[in-house]
Amino acid sequence: MEQERPDKRKIPGWVIAVIVLIYASAGFLGAVLTPQYRAAGMQAFKNPQNVGNSIVYFAVILVFTGVILVLARYKRFLKAMLYFVVFISCYYTFYPFLGIASFIPSAAVLESLIKKPSWITIDVAAYFLAIGVISIFGISLAPLPAIVLMLVLAVYDAISVYKTRHMLSLAESVTDINVPMLFVVPTSREFKGLKLERENEDKKAVFLGVGDVVIPNILVASAQRFTQSPVFLGLKLASWFTLIGGVAGLLVLLTKFTDRPQAGLPFLNLPAIAGYVIGVLL
Repeated sequence: MEQERPDKRKIPGWVIAVIVLIYASAGFLGAVLTPQYRAAGMQAFKNPQNVGNSIVYFAVILVFTGVILVLARYKRFLKAMLYFVVFISCYYTFYPFLGIASFIPSAAVLESLIKKPSWITIDVAAYFLAIGVISIFGISLAPLPAIVLMLVLAVYDAISVYKTRHMLSLAESVTDINVPMLFVVPTSREFKGLKLERENEDKKAVFLGVGDVVIPNILVASAQRFTQSPVFLGLKLASWFTLIGGVAGLLVLLTKFTDRPQAGLPFLNLPAIAGYVIGVLL
């Protein structure tokens, strides 16, 4: 979660409610839609139980981050690459429901991002992408590999925000291009832009990384796919506890740590893992 604020301030309650709704609903839908993604053959790894899959996933994230940082000086190339990634990601997100016709909504999403970029279009695109990625990797990583990935990424997120700070540079690069890698929730009617540092725009909105929504919720979807716990209101018990744990961590992050840019994953992943363990034991 990226919030450039020199002084701690209280985030309005309704903004917190919106962010929690985005996080929880994406996790819920990503989990309940796992059967559709399984039926469509969207599993990313042949053996979901293999912990090595987590290392592969982490390596891909490192390479992708490095490419963005390198291309940050070459906006045209970076923009073209990210738009291509968005199109492909949208295509696979819609594929279980529309098949080859998924190129139509994918093209529509891309056109809206290019021609009419706004925080609304970015949030909508990011929301659909988050649900798809949660479900795809939820069926691709069993709980143990998912937990290993979450622990590794929590450490990496902390280092990249508090130590090297390259994650902040990454956030600034993608907001310049208007791609759905951040959720944006304005706290003021005066909010007009998407950059983290421009005329104090950062004080008029709360930014939440799409990864902060996706990564902990992968365990929610994984628990839905691989555990044998009872089902309640569409989700298995282990999935509910995992989701509740992540929400609890998100609330702590949004209410207690608003003074500077924060690494979201340590706050989200650890409570989500704890919730999963409790749900499995119960």
